Amino acid sequence: MEEAAIFAEFEHDPEAVERLEYAKRFRRSLTHEAQQLRDEVAEREADAAEVERLRGEGLPVLTAEEVAAADEVLRIERLLNAEGEPVPEEEWPSVPGARVHVVKEWVYPEDEYDESEDDTDDEADDEADDYEPAEPYQQYVPVWVVTDLDASGLRRRGGVSGGASSGSTADEDAGESEEEAEARREERRRVIAYNKAWASAETVRREWLAGFVARKTAPEGAEALICEAVVTGHHSLSKAMDHRHPMLFTLLGIPAPTGYYGAGQDECRKITTKATTPKAATMTTLAAVVAAWEATTGKHSWRNPSAWDARVLGALVEWGYQPSEVECILLGEEPEPDADTEGEANADEASDSAA
Repeated sequence: MEEAAIFAEFEHDPEAVERLEYAKRFRRSLTHEAQQLRDEVAEREADAAEVERLRGEGLPVLTAEEVAAADEVLRIERLLNAEGEPVPEEEWPSVPGARVHVVKEWVYPEDEYDESEDDTDDEADDEADDYEPAEPYQQYVPVWVVTDLDASGLRRRGGVSGGASSGSTADEDAGESEEEAEARREERRRVIAYNKAWASAETVRREWLAGFVARKTAPEGAEALICEAVVTGHHSLSKAMDHRHPMLFTLLGIPAPTGYYGAGQDECRKITTKATTPKAATMTTLAAVVAAWEATTGKHSWRNPSAWDARVLGALVEWGYQPSEVECILLGEEPEPDADTEGEANADEASDSAA
């Protein structure tokens, strides 16, 4: 029934249907594939809205279709004028054929954290110990570009003009070989693709967890996971207990009281009093352990998977969860390259690696 509903949702999109059929043929999760398709649609709509917004401000913005059709999209800031000098920023809009390409760049908030700003009192030390990097996010950046180098009157760095090969790049001028530059670009494409895949997987996983924590009895092996989390005092559980289990409230569909420590003891006690049997109490405790782990996951998880990530996710898989390919990295499995996700990543960096 669920499979039929997914195919019906995307029946208007032949490419989406093809991806779903591919996933089904190779026994990949249709639920994860469908969520990625939804997120991609939402992203394209957001991209188009940003283009229209900037056009409303009078900027000559390229549409996604125009970018795809262009032979080259070259950043003016990386090109030289006839005198061999960089074009002053204030002159970029005046370059013949100059357009604006809206690109997305990743921002990593953890880079903004400065330990030197911590106070020396106990409370500040506790806050520093409790610090976890915020999730990276993408922001739109309008970039002035040209799509016809000859018509612009500019040339690439290294003396290569419009009709010649683009083999000489700014990165190579900086001493980076072509192999090193391509490896860097490939890693960037991988990060973009996996970050997007993780965001989609998170939506699916939390929907599944919301159903899981509502179980009346715990699955086989729950006691061992609870024991390990409690006896070892794992950081994720300790943090959740300090903050009164905000993710548990979220998964249970209960509004979490606000405040520095999140939900209060009285609210947590209401959850425990509903567990009136030993089996129910075990399930509630398991839900707290799993929710605590979930609260500490994010796009950093696939880049730096831990043994506890593998332990918890492995248990969820045993209990019926079907992980996406990017989540399988936490289990020690590297995903196979995917032409569709890499294509999306290439689109994100279309002008960023040019010139």
